[in-house]
Amino acid sequence: MKFNGSKKQNEWAAKIIEAALLTEEQRDNLLRYAGPKMYSTGIMDVTIIIDNRNNLAKYADALGRFYRLSADEKHSVAVEAVEAVRAHAKLKTN
Repeated sequence: MKFNGSKKQNEWAAKIIEAALLTEEQRDNLLRYAGPKMYSTGIMDVTIIIDNRNNLAKYADALGRFYRLSADEKHSVAVEAVEAVRAHAKLKTN
């Protein structure tokens, strides 16, 4: 797995991935989330690793569950996520 960040970020991401002891399926879930182009070339988005380093395995498992949903179920999850982000942003501005 390669990374798309700076040299320092890439080294950090590699250490995080190694420490997380991810399964092949979890690694694949993370790569798929990075997008089709990056997935096809095996490049991981370094920000996904850094932003989720504390719960990387759980995050990868959640992505795996998300991929198995129907299109309608995915849409529903996306709507809920947007509403949660809006509510959080509203709290920050008030």
